[in-house]
Amino acid sequence: MASSAQYWLDKLYLTYFLIHLPVLFCVDLVPLYPASLWVPPSSPLHFLYELRVYYIESYNDQFFAPPPAPIPSFFPLFAFLELVFHLPVSVWAVRVLLRGSGGSTRSGLSGRDELLLLVYGIETALTTATCMYEAFLWDPAVVTAEQKVVLLCGLYGGYLAVAVLLTVDMYARLLGRLDMSDARKKVQ
Repeated sequence: MASSAQYWLDKLYLTYFLIHLPVLFCVDLVPLYPASLWVPPSSPLHFLYELRVYYIESYNDQFFAPPPAPIPSFFPLFAFLELVFHLPVSVWAVRVLLRGSGGSTRSGLSGRDELLLLVYGIETALTTATCMYEAFLWDPAVVTAEQKVVLLCGLYGGYLAVAVLLTVDMYARLLGRLDMSDARKKVQ
């Protein structure tokens, strides 16, 4: 039987993944779409171009700024990870977390679920922290200190906080499972 804290943490993770999916499709993965689908004003997904322009104008996030803004060498790898890892895990997590949110305080997560979410949390924390560090180093003539605070504390900071919480929580849950298994073996 899961604790009430696990129930509410699972609700938080479900909310995170429900927000993360549209962010993936509407922001993070857009550069991977054929430009003809989203850049020209007559394109069917032009609203994604307008959203991108709004985001860049509002937050001055250099990861999404058009050239000549330098893109760090790690960023295409991180975008690839979002496509092949974040996207499928996020879809899966929504399904699993919805299944376990039937109103009871029982967690619907198995040990395998917790292991995958532990890996997801570690990967997300590391990639987000890397992006935050890079953003911290951006030239103050290009990105002001105020803009950095919004980016680092508001936008990226929230993702990092959830990723670290998810990592610590899944580690603790798995450790509890292992401790119970070890205790059962000692009794036998």
